Amino acid sequence: MYYILEDVFNDVRENDYDAFVKLEQIFQLNVFYPVHIGDDNDWSVAYLMNDAVESFLTFTDSIMTGNYIDNEAEQVPDLQRLDEGYMLIVNQGGENTFTIKFKELKLTTHLFNYGCMGHFWIDGYEYLRQLEYQLADIRDKYRYLGEDVCSDKEMLLMKLADFPPIKRYRSVPEKYYVPYPDCVYEEAVDYLIKLAEKTGDCLMERILVSYKKKPRGIKSRIIARMLCGKRHAEFVDAIISELREAASIYPDRIFTTEENIQCNVIHKKALSTLSEYVKQGYKCLLYKEEPFMYSKDSITYKEHVLIFVNGLFHRKSKIVTFE
Repeated sequence: MYYILEDVFNDVRENDYDAFVKLEQIFQLNVFYPVHIGDDNDWSVAYLMNDAVESFLTFTDSIMTGNYIDNEAEQVPDLQRLDEGYMLIVNQGGENTFTIKFKELKLTTHLFNYGCMGHFWIDGYEYLRQLEYQLADIRDKYRYLGEDVCSDKEMLLMKLADFPPIKRYRSVPEKYYVPYPDCVYEEAVDYLIKLAEKTGDCLMERILVSYKKKPRGIKSRIIARMLCGKRHAEFVDAIISELREAASIYPDRIFTTEENIQCNVIHKKALSTLSEYVKQGYKCLLYKEEPFMYSKDSITYKEHVLIFVNGLFHRKSKIVTFE
């Protein structure tokens, strides 16, 4: 997406332009929160942080004068171009002002394996809600950072994030939901048709072919209902499997020795429970919740065992959590 810097940041050097576009977006969302990343003395601010990516802007050789105050006031920036860098002045609702003098603004991005990441905020058909959540992670990664951080497979899967039948299974409560326009991409539907053919789901294949020709609301609702049906379980599992495979090309997050000891204790408990359910004939999936690696947050490490439970017609699930 082409983006033009507004007046505050328009006097930047050409090679700094893209980074200041991202800084402007941070201020527009009023989420500017300067921190030190690890042992780095430079100030940084989070740009895009989700299960798939930790990305932040770093003010190199930076010196802060005054102090940032954590409040909800609107933060109004001003920028002065210096001979060897810049001076950022931030006014926090007239209550506080601080400055950051720095040489360059650099974007740093770390990509992670998000295939088994999950957050269970809404009950019911959790496996579909996690699919919706992970597809949205890919979409956000692409929209904020571009196709350089996405594989060819992710560029295809990303187009399912706005596929109306999948979007019906929202993963977050209404007040946190960020709406995007519904989109029916032909290549995404073709991909689903091939998966339906591969898994022998003739009924799903036919409705998808019809939906591609005329993507109407009633067909969207029919496909959404089919996604949670027992007879279409193999088709849905194939999508989940492909997404996990696409995510597996990225490294896992790495934690301290002490953190790893605690994580391993939780992991062993989760694996033991998963194994017991598998022995009883259930199909299961393992999901994790992890804190950020580069900018620590309040999330504690958890693991969830999702157990598929078949009803009369629908495929439901229950969650066992370990923390």
